[in-house]
Amino acid sequence: MIKNYFLVAWRNVMKHRFFALVNVWGLAIGITFVLMIGAYAWGELQVNRFIKNNDRIFLLKSKWANPEMGVEFATLGPLTKALQDNYPSLIEKAYAHDAIMVVVTVGDKHYREGVHPGDSTFFDVFNFPVLYGDPRTALDKPNAVVLTEKKAKQFFGKTDIVGQLLKIQSFDGRNDNFEVTAVIKDLPFNTITNYAKPGNEIFLAPASLRYFGRTFGFTSWQSPNIVGYVLLKPGVKPEQLKGPLATLIKTNATPEIQKALEVYPVALKDCYMGMYKGLAGRMVAIFSYVALFILLMAIINFVNISVGNSLTRLKEIGVRKAMGSRRWQLIFQFITESVLVVTFAFVVSVVLFFILRPMFAQLIGKELPSPASFPVWFAVLPVMIILVTGLLAGLYPAFVLSAQPSVAALKGKLKNVQEKLVFRRSLITVQFVTAIVVFIVAIVIDKQVSFFFHTDLGYDKDHIVTVPVPRDWTATGVKHMERMRDEFRAMPEIKDASFSYEITDGWSSGAYMVYRAENDSSTAVSMTSIISDERFPATYNIKMKEGAFYSGTSADSSKLVITEAAARSLGWKNPADAMNKPVRIHNINTVMYVSGVMKDFHFGTMKDAIAPVCFIDVRFNNIYRYLSFRFVPGNPSKQIAALERKWREVFSNAPFDFKFLDDSIAQLYETESQMQKAARVATVVSMMIVLLGVLGIVTLSIARRSKEMGIRKVLGATSVNIISLFVKEFSWIMVISNVVAWPLAWYLCHRWLMDYAYSVDIGVGPFLIVGMLLLALVSVVITGMTKRLASTNPVKSLSTE
Repeated sequence: MIKNYFLVAWRNVMKHRFFALVNVWGLAIGITFVLMIGAYAWGELQVNRFIKNNDRIFLLKSKWANPEMGVEFATLGPLTKALQDNYPSLIEKAYAHDAIMVVVTVGDKHYREGVHPGDSTFFDVFNFPVLYGDPRTALDKPNAVVLTEKKAKQFFGKTDIVGQLLKIQSFDGRNDNFEVTAVIKDLPFNTITNYAKPGNEIFLAPASLRYFGRTFGFTSWQSPNIVGYVLLKPGVKPEQLKGPLATLIKTNATPEIQKALEVYPVALKDCYMGMYKGLAGRMVAIFSYVALFILLMAIINFVNISVGNSLTRLKEIGVRKAMGSRRWQLIFQFITESVLVVTFAFVVSVVLFFILRPMFAQLIGKELPSPASFPVWFAVLPVMIILVTGLLAGLYPAFVLSAQPSVAALKGKLKNVQEKLVFRRSLITVQFVTAIVVFIVAIVIDKQVSFFFHTDLGYDKDHIVTVPVPRDWTATGVKHMERMRDEFRAMPEIKDASFSYEITDGWSSGAYMVYRAENDSSTAVSMTSIISDERFPATYNIKMKEGAFYSGTSADSSKLVITEAAARSLGWKNPADAMNKPVRIHNINTVMYVSGVMKDFHFGTMKDAIAPVCFIDVRFNNIYRYLSFRFVPGNPSKQIAALERKWREVFSNAPFDFKFLDDSIAQLYETESQMQKAARVATVVSMMIVLLGVLGIVTLSIARRSKEMGIRKVLGATSVNIISLFVKEFSWIMVISNVVAWPLAWYLCHRWLMDYAYSVDIGVGPFLIVGMLLLALVSVVITGMTKRLASTNPVKSLSTE
């Protein structure tokens, strides 16, 4: 009996090949998109899940009243150890680490790498799998270094390298040997080694902190940039840390930090989804909603075509009923056919998934997990998708048709036709509304991303290349860097050059609390600090509003250059009012004088309003990280090649890791760029599904109304009249869809743009473009399908009567 159901279902599918093909492709496209997004969401949800005790390991996160005072994933340097020392009944183990960029030398090869100098409890807390070496003693030696498999192969070409030596450059220019004491297995993506880009996969012993001059960060309660983890004892709840954390901060931190800082623990298993204001969680939610709506559109196509095609089977149903078939048997027959088509669609979607998986991974900038990594219970999902989709798509036509009286069915008549037509048109309207909303949102995202990249930032980002430099953070090192900078400036390819600790890529070393000398420190204003030489404004083409920038002399040590926003925040309405006024920096005894006011510029992203910025002369604070070069207009490839040759000559022991500034700025908008790409894909997919649905429904309508069209032609209707008849039917649906979709799309776009301090005006353009374009595409499809019918001899249409 079951075999008969499938045999009849197969015959009906083959009889209506065109509609089956439309249904299969429409569903396959929708299911493929869902599988892609499902794999992406699963991968995101599994971050950190492989780590043992991930529900007992907690990251100490910081919430600052002023975000310029610190970052969310780091905390006060001594806090982690103090928590373990003072509350041993709560804390089993603790681990804290710094994060720095250094030059690593192996033989005659040089690499710029991120390293984690931190506590010796690294393996006690995280228990990462070790390939070579003893994790119990790996970080005991002062010069010990632990590498991942990937780094071991990069440096030495193999993984069994315990005992091998590599050189690491310090911030005062030394290059000491470090011994590899352990190699750990390559780790899946996690927040411990990948909390920032690029990830850090080199771990150093606690004694290395003295080598880099970073002990201050672990001992000072004013240092907010140390990452801390605690492993709670079994049974301890994270809420129990609230009191101890508040007590330690109140006891040890300065009054300013006490007012501005709240530290709270976040479980390692939940850490990734909450990082950067819950960015990953929001992306998963957005992509998942879009995928479900696209699947809904595909199912609506299936329902519409199935309901329309079912009219051709009324006499079959009448015969079945007259011969004794029960209603449940008819329902089962229709559902079997629906499930069969969905099964075909799912098989096609699986093939498409494997073909398109690499392209989708490149699109979102993240590898999708392999199907082999999914748990066993995932095998149930294909069955669930097939059954649920098949039931949703086949249930309505099955119940409507099986309920028809035998006599009416044998006559080929269907009761409640108007109700059925309204239902089908409602489904089409939902489909169009979804497509219109997705299309409009995609256009607005495009406009906003374009706005980011083409708006005046207050400086000229074109033709600028930045390169990290070797560090010698002493007065001698600064003088040496000045000479090297001037050598580069002498090159014909270089218009200007500057060395600094920051570049305009949004990554600040922190903020200075600046206040007017006649006031007390309670009035201090947080300002993003840029430590640079005197060539910075000329290199970046930033204009002065009043006064002058640094001159490159010792007198600059007592000067402070601020931006217009900084001057306003200190109470000066006009830049001229700030000139030569005394100011103080919190925790620095020297009185400084405002020597210049610079025009405002965007140091970070345009998501936030322009913040106050102050410039510190590099001779006052002897730290630097980058050389910035402005090229003269010319051939970038040849200019880079010339710069690299000069670099090898000047800095023979440092890698030439150049990056164009506009590429660095583009990374600030990586999330928006991913959303832009995903929105474009979603638009294409939704439009394909909509047009496939229109194609199927119009074809079905033509088949049912061929005699009607013959009569109309006999009565004098022209081909244009007949085409217009079909177009008019969908035009009303389009009008209603736009009326519903436009307010919804405006609301979604408006809510999204509210997150940005600087955004585009939505305007009416996207709505008109989408409405007209969709109407044109639908009209083309309808015209193409009805043109043949309109030109057919009416005798042929009426010959069977």
